[in-house]
Amino acid sequence: MHINPALKGTLLTTILAVVFSASHVFSASLSLTKIGALDTTGKTYSEWWYSQTSATLAGTAADGTQVSVKVGEAVNNVNVTSGTWSYALSGESKDYPIEISQGAEKISFTLHLGQVLPNTVVAGSSPQTGGVPETGYNQVIAISLGVGIVLLASYFYFWGDLKKKTVFEARMIRED
Repeated sequence: MHINPALKGTLLTTILAVVFSASHVFSASLSLTKIGALDTTGKTYSEWWYSQTSATLAGTAADGTQVSVKVGEAVNNVNVTSGTWSYALSGESKDYPIEISQGAEKISFTLHLGQVLPNTVVAGSSPQTGGVPETGYNQVIAISLGVGIVLLASYFYFWGDLKKKTVFEARMIRED
């Protein structure tokens, strides 16, 4: 089987495009870093308590896009500037269902605004289930890189093997 140079170039270009585009498309970038003065970086809980009746929700997301902040039934779009976003929330002392989303990424929790942490709840004891974001970022990147390496290795194996195979076949024919 002979692979011409145009086919080799197309194969290499396709492999590189798949590997690099897959890692970019599936990267998780949405996060909630603050609720008022409360640092939420790296923490994922289904409920948050904040003793003041006003708080600014802040976080990170893909630069130049918008983040949707849904408080109850009201949906608010917030611009992302320099990779950060913020949304000022003020209301009465009650529970607010919050959903922050950007594309397929979503952060959902109940915010108990104007309330203190009850004695029945121990701080840091109720993380949401699952340690991986909804996008499956860790798995997708690992699979994409693995597939890319296999495809790239296959390309170089066949590309390099053709020259050796031709020389080997010529020697075998001469020796017979």
